[in-house]
Amino acid sequence: MSNGGNAPNPGQMYLYDAVTPPLQDGSYRLSAQTNVTFSGDANLQDLPEKDAYFNIEGPRFRIAPNEVGGVFPPRNGHGSFSESVPHIALYRRTLPWERKLDSQGLIPTPKRANGDSPPNPIPGSPGFLAAPWMALLVFEEGEYTIYQNLPLDQVVPPDAFRRLGSPANITCDAVEASPFLVASIMPSYDELSLLAHARQVNVNDRELSAGSSDGWFSVVMSNRLPTPNAKFRACLVSLEERVDLVPADPPPTFQRIIDVGVEVAPAAAPDRAAGAVVRDGGAAGIGKLATTVGPGAFQVFLQPVRMVLLYSWQFECIGPGTFEDLMQCLNVSMFGVPQDQGHPPITDTGHLRLKLQDRAGVEETVWYRGPLVPFQLTRDPLGPYHSADQCRRATPETGAEDVSYAAAFEVGRLLAAADARLAQELMRWRREAYKQSLRADSFGLVQTAISLAQPLDVHAPVVPIVASASISSAVKGIGPLADPYRLEPASRMIGLNPQALQQAWNLGSVSEATTILGGDPGATGAVVTAPPQTSRTDTTISAVASDTASLNRLGQMRDQILANTKQKLGGS
Repeated sequence: MSNGGNAPNPGQMYLYDAVTPPLQDGSYRLSAQTNVTFSGDANLQDLPEKDAYFNIEGPRFRIAPNEVGGVFPPRNGHGSFSESVPHIALYRRTLPWERKLDSQGLIPTPKRANGDSPPNPIPGSPGFLAAPWMALLVFEEGEYTIYQNLPLDQVVPPDAFRRLGSPANITCDAVEASPFLVASIMPSYDELSLLAHARQVNVNDRELSAGSSDGWFSVVMSNRLPTPNAKFRACLVSLEERVDLVPADPPPTFQRIIDVGVEVAPAAAPDRAAGAVVRDGGAAGIGKLATTVGPGAFQVFLQPVRMVLLYSWQFECIGPGTFEDLMQCLNVSMFGVPQDQGHPPITDTGHLRLKLQDRAGVEETVWYRGPLVPFQLTRDPLGPYHSADQCRRATPETGAEDVSYAAAFEVGRLLAAADARLAQELMRWRREAYKQSLRADSFGLVQTAISLAQPLDVHAPVVPIVASASISSAVKGIGPLADPYRLEPASRMIGLNPQALQQAWNLGSVSEATTILGGDPGATGAVVTAPPQTSRTDTTISAVASDTASLNRLGQMRDQILANTKQKLGGS
């Protein structure tokens, strides 16, 4: 799996079967024990074992939009996607393998035929490849029902809910579909591993490199191709502990496919229990499903299947309409004569005459030409432009206004604005710029209110500078900071100083003045002698090691100091 730490070159990427995390999501206990030894002392004991608990928590019942790097077909996209495999790219390279699909090994070992890949090694052994706990299912419009904020125990079966740990107060979105349809498009155990992988790309070789991605993505693909002229929804579903849905082997393929409806026929497989073979073609005629059910379980099997919906998006497949198909239908034999009556003619220069309303609402005649023409064009050397109005001009070819580059500018701007990631980056840029502007204005007000030795820098930490200047301004003219309450001048007053009272009244001794003042050392400012220190006996490292309470207290104080230091440093 290692590539030597080198990132792929532009135009290249590295693919990996899986990127499994060192620890999967769950609760863990960390035990630490310190062994104390000292030369020549055999009575030392080990410090008590310390246990700490922590949780590794990742997305489980819902995936936030900021975890999704991209989807294809595009969200709400319209195009010829009948030959494209729908897939979703996630920023977390380990996300599809962070949880266990079957923690108790309830899914039987897949069968192997001649020529198949070798069986997956046992868990924990070299070469073991854990199956992802999520799958991307594609449903045609009318084949599914979406539910929002359902309790988890109403989405998964009771046994799966128990294997999930019976989490309380958990709600999630769910997708519901026919059990025959789900069984026909649900990947098998081995297929799940083939439909998910991790990839590393060059961070500079992307359409939008403004993000903070490190170039790593995990990709989950669907095993169903969209059919032309239909609307679809791609659903990333959770299969954690859903052993009732994931088969060990792919469904068999039959020669006869039922387009619509359900057919019940006697079971022919000798190794199955007596029952019926149920085939369902679904609304899209995807059939190729056979499931044997017992006579008493037929009604139960007809119940709809619900799955935890992690993420979904919609798209429409309009086809055929690939670039090659469109180019084959392009007629460039002769400009100026439309093939279909009623269509506007194109001039010999490839321009199309249009009616346009300018900003003042006045209608004018303009000319437009697309980028596909059967002759060489001279590129415009006047760009880049900052608005569409800068691209409007009168050309010698038409003798009138040409809006070709203005239209191209607007098309590019709208395509960029349709990218949700670009909108997020623009908002982040505007928000940061606003924060910096507000910070600079605030520094100007502080600079005016407080006299500082040097101007404040918006990129430097200013809290210590402002705090020091504020304190200096607050105590200015009232003495040094060591005497903020002016106790030193007050102590020299006659009413509080025995020496000053002796000289003023010409007393015989300072003790007489002290007696007159009340003899209170705290009131007269007399020196109070410190009490003698408590004598301490010599101790040994054995005694220190056996003092468990003191050591625990020292450890707690150390952790508290580290936490306070980290908080003061801004969490770094």
